[in-house]
Amino acid sequence: MSLYEIFRLLKRKWVLLLLVPLVLSVSTYFFARQLPQTYSSDTTIYTGIASGYSLTGNAAADYNTTNNAFDNLINLITSRSTKEEVVYSLLAKHLFETSQQPSLLTSPTYEGLRESLPARLRQQLTGTTQEATLDKVRAFAQTNASNPVQRLLNSANPTYSLAALKNLTASRIGASDLVRLYFDSHDPDLARTTLSLVTQVFLNQSRNLREGQTTSVIKYYEEELKRAKERLDKAEAENLAFNRENNIINFESQSNNVAMQKEALAGQLTEMNQQYAGAQAALNAVNRKLGGRQASLMSSAQMIEQRRKLSRLSASIADQELFGQNDPNKTKQLKAEADRAAQAIQNNVDVLSVQSSSAEGIPNKDLLGEWVQNMVLVESNKAKLDVMNRRRQEFEREYQRMAPLGATLKRIGREIELAEKAYLSVLASLNASKATQQNTALTANLKIVDPPNLPSQPKSNKLLMMVLLSGLGGFVCVAGTIVGLGLLDKSLKNPSEAMRQIGLPVAGMTLDSQAPPTKQLQAAQQRSLDQLVRHILLKANTSPVPPPFVVGIFSVQRQEGKTTLCQGLSQRCHEMGVQTLALYPDTDGANPGTDAPSLFYPSEAAAVQGWQLDQLIQHATPKRMSEISSPDVQVVLVEFPALREEALPVGLLRQLNLVFLTVPATRAWRMTDHQTVEQLRSATSAPVEVVLSGVSQHHGEEAMA
Repeated sequence: MSLYEIFRLLKRKWVLLLLVPLVLSVSTYFFARQLPQTYSSDTTIYTGIASGYSLTGNAAADYNTTNNAFDNLINLITSRSTKEEVVYSLLAKHLFETSQQPSLLTSPTYEGLRESLPARLRQQLTGTTQEATLDKVRAFAQTNASNPVQRLLNSANPTYSLAALKNLTASRIGASDLVRLYFDSHDPDLARTTLSLVTQVFLNQSRNLREGQTTSVIKYYEEELKRAKERLDKAEAENLAFNRENNIINFESQSNNVAMQKEALAGQLTEMNQQYAGAQAALNAVNRKLGGRQASLMSSAQMIEQRRKLSRLSASIADQELFGQNDPNKTKQLKAEADRAAQAIQNNVDVLSVQSSSAEGIPNKDLLGEWVQNMVLVESNKAKLDVMNRRRQEFEREYQRMAPLGATLKRIGREIELAEKAYLSVLASLNASKATQQNTALTANLKIVDPPNLPSQPKSNKLLMMVLLSGLGGFVCVAGTIVGLGLLDKSLKNPSEAMRQIGLPVAGMTLDSQAPPTKQLQAAQQRSLDQLVRHILLKANTSPVPPPFVVGIFSVQRQEGKTTLCQGLSQRCHEMGVQTLALYPDTDGANPGTDAPSLFYPSEAAAVQGWQLDQLIQHATPKRMSEISSPDVQVVLVEFPALREEALPVGLLRQLNLVFLTVPATRAWRMTDHQTVEQLRSATSAPVEVVLSGVSQHHGEEAMA
């Protein structure tokens, strides 16, 4: 549907489009003219969300974060919990004020309190202070869901109900840090008081909500820090006890020192073994020269004691020189005693020696002196080897002791490191949370820029706006309904729509005969018939076949206007002086009602016998037949039975020169109709054209314009 068609459709319904909005506007004015006046109070709160200052500097201007923060604030203002607390606070304030000044109950502001709560309950809920009264009201309201305070809260009371706070609105002022709150009420003082309570409750809830989040986080990190500190202290205590038990000052230095001493001892032990082996070999050589005579010397008790003393002194000297504190005085003293012991051995040997030579001819005195020297050297080296071997065993035991200590110390060190890292991590998180808490405490304190004002004038009357909106809404609803019905209407309506849906040329139309007869309608009907007659005459005069020109009038179903069309065409042709003959099937039983010659033919016999035009006229029954000869007939109009109702005289179909298919404009064109018409077109060679019947006057005027 084009815009022009929509405009024409609305134009035809102008009465409805005018009447409905007018009725709605008048009704709105009638019912809304006595609406009570409303007073509006507003306040402005500075939030500092977008550009405020914090501990970390200026607030980051992140668009999504900022919008989310403002949405949270606005939703908190208009939340049910905030409204409930405001109602409790307002109720407690009025209860306390009326308890101090009972005369206030007669004021219109406290009318709702007087009517909603009985005096006994008001006295029960009133405390010594306004805060105590608020606690009593809140506690009483939370006892159950059906007490008088809860019923008042959920009622339609204009003062002490959630419904009364539906006029509370909050919005951000542009892209600033400011939020503006509005509240409308029937009483100016009540509007200001309620808005003051709203800001007070909202600021407290916002601060508690934001600070409560960080408080729970800080509590969690404090507990975690305590556990991390205990773990770190336990690991450090274990490390201290382990070092104390194992005499560890610096394990790395101690282990390196032991390793170095062991390596040095190994070198000294090798060298000492070589010296001992050399001294022992020299002693054995001297023993062989003496031929065993040294045994008598060695067996004396005095010699044995002196050897033991010499061995002890040599061991002490070796221990002092190799592993002692290297005290020079003590070492010198020990060496002097060793020399005296060696000299004593030499003296004993000199006394006991015989003045004879050895087996090789060497004097015994010389051999015994050499023997004493070698023996002293062997004893000294042996003592040193014993000391070194004991020291080596001590190093082995120290190695065996310190080897597992290193692994244990590494394990304890790892535990201390992990515990320390965990402790420092939790400590950093705790410090960050405390900084966030301080920042929240700094930024959560919203500032009231403009306190709630006391409105001196009521808001402008919205009656005119309501009247205009109701009229506009009525117009839009009616127009939408009309256009919607027009879009849903799938009927043929007018010749152009019929041509589009049916797919056949439209020769003309007939107007709705049920419409009130007016001169304009009669003139339009006459013009449409004249147009069809001219069309028939044009076809007849240009037809190559000799007269008469036979026009078949068909319809898919009964009562679709073909008889009316046939009568109208025959009458109009008769009036124009065209020799016309109209043939009607006798099954309809219609009265022609015209002056034109008319005949009724038996449709069933014509279909069965296959009559042609001459036979049809011959067997027809005259209804209104003037003196007219068949050769003078110029136009023959033949009405056929409905295509779906009866059989057609096929013989006559071949003689048709033109086919008019009447289709009502008030119904839609279906696929079955299309199939029926296709069968008709296959049965005759005459062109098939559509005549739209029952067209409304406005569609007819549009088609003929």
